[in-house]
Amino acid sequence: MQTTKNLIPYSIISLAALAFFAIPAAHAAVQCTFDRDLELGVDGEDTRCLQQYLNDAGFTIAASGVGSPGNETTLFRALTQDAVVAWQKANGISPASGYFGPLSRAKYESLTQGGGATTSDTQSSQVQALLDQLSVLKQQVSEAKQESTVSDSDAKKMLLKAIDQVEETTDQVEDAKDDGDDVDHVEDDVEEAREDLYEAMTAYLEGQYDRALAYAEDALDGALDAYEDAGGETEEAELEEELEKLEDEIDDTWDRLDEAEDDDKEIEESEELLERAEDRLDQAEELLDDAEYDEVRDLIEDIEDLIEDAIDAIGDSKESRAEDAIEDAEDIIDYVKGRIEDAEDDGDDVDDAEDLLEEAEDLLDDAEDAYDDGDYEDAEELAEEAEDVAEDALDEL
Repeated sequence: MQTTKNLIPYSIISLAALAFFAIPAAHAAVQCTFDRDLELGVDGEDTRCLQQYLNDAGFTIAASGVGSPGNETTLFRALTQDAVVAWQKANGISPASGYFGPLSRAKYESLTQGGGATTSDTQSSQVQALLDQLSVLKQQVSEAKQESTVSDSDAKKMLLKAIDQVEETTDQVEDAKDDGDDVDHVEDDVEEAREDLYEAMTAYLEGQYDRALAYAEDALDGALDAYEDAGGETEEAELEEELEKLEDEIDDTWDRLDEAEDDDKEIEESEELLERAEDRLDQAEELLDDAEYDEVRDLIEDIEDLIEDAIDAIGDSKESRAEDAIEDAEDIIDYVKGRIEDAEDDGDDVDDAEDLLEEAEDLLDDAEDAYDDGDYEDAEELAEEAEDVAEDALDEL
């Protein structure tokens, strides 16, 4: 990544080129002095003057009431932003985002000071006015570096995530369209995310890392929402579901510890391990909010290991539970087998019971195979199912 210092000349040249090829709009009589950039949420007399200028130039804030000609305010709100967007589009300013920054201020200067000049004279005036902003922009970059509470790397990291998500969302929308889904509303959201991404990139190149991070976060959030609306399952949603399952597992393990303590088993080591698992879970949830997905996956593995270790510490591991379940299934099957033999000797109809017992024995064989393969969870589930079927066979008698 190039440094901000090296990028300043390129930024100014690019802006100047944009201004050079822009076609001036009609001149307005209102004269304002803009010593700062104006955007949604700012308050000041410069905003009032901007509204007066826009109203006078034909880009009306409102037809009546607040913001209408003669009723301009100091507040930069949505109506003002919309009017700025219309003015920017009419004057070839890109992006037309409603942010009244250096490019828009330079364009305003050229329009209000150009009088009746020819197109060539006006264009030259625009370029000169924009180049005059160089010192201002350099100062802004310097101040942004000094006052920014966000580091270059943090802003860059979020920017890259936003770029990846916008691309992924675009692909998802295309897939949805190919499937015949109505995604017109989603395409509008993706376009808005792209605009936020452009603002983030522009701010980053100017060294305004706080602003770059904020716009990148907006772009990421918008792209994620659009991705889900287009039928995609986000990585965030997937990880959130995994963390919820782990939270349930931790709660279940605490219940097991209570039962073990009632049986006079030593659980101090298990408690410590489970508390560490809870701490890891809290960290994972915080990282998920920050979209640090790789770190969340690493923590999920740690949490799973800690839960398993906590259970092992009280002799209640997956292996031991599977072994106990298999033994219980064997006992009930042997018992039912004896009952069936007795019933058959008495002349009772035992066909249904025998069929169920045969099914239970097959399940038990599967459970033992899973146990031998180290699939202890499957072994436990199969053994418990075998026990249930054997009890059904008993009920048939």
